[in-house]
Amino acid sequence: MNRKLVAASAAAMLLLTACTGNPEREAAQKASNDQQKKYEKAVPFPAGDLSYPLDRKNVAEYLKRSNDPNRVSYVYLLSKDAKVIAYYTIKGKVTSVSSQLLPQDDLADSTCGSCTEKYVVDSAGDDGTYGGNEEGVFFFTTDGTLITWTGDYLQSDRPQDVRTPVSLVAKVG
Repeated sequence: MNRKLVAASAAAMLLLTACTGNPEREAAQKASNDQQKKYEKAVPFPAGDLSYPLDRKNVAEYLKRSNDPNRVSYVYLLSKDAKVIAYYTIKGKVTSVSSQLLPQDDLADSTCGSCTEKYVVDSAGDDGTYGGNEEGVFFFTTDGTLITWTGDYLQSDRPQDVRTPVSLVAKVG
């Protein structure tokens, strides 16, 4: 089970028991804590015992490359049958249209007897509206053109040897 999910569940249960002192909730909290301890002792944890955590190295390199604003890479937009329909040289990275600069949730207060509890409410998005965005990604070409795409794509540090003809050609200029 995901350790973050267990930790979040434990924190939520602790918050609920803090004001009420309900014995059933306290028992549930203890059971959750006991289960968390079992997970922490399970193999292959703790992660500190790994002699060479390759996944951490890979993620660090990915983040380093992805967050270089001058990075040039190549994006191939794919049709549903995996044919390349467009090809772009881009500067920067491919970004989800669902990415936000501000948090998507806020904490609000709720008074329960003598206690004040926090609960999560939706925040307005960066555009001032509520609710989700359309699916997809966007990126900027090396000449500054914004491209938004809702299908599959391949991104690479180097041009790829495409064996299918590109069917969509962007007219630039």
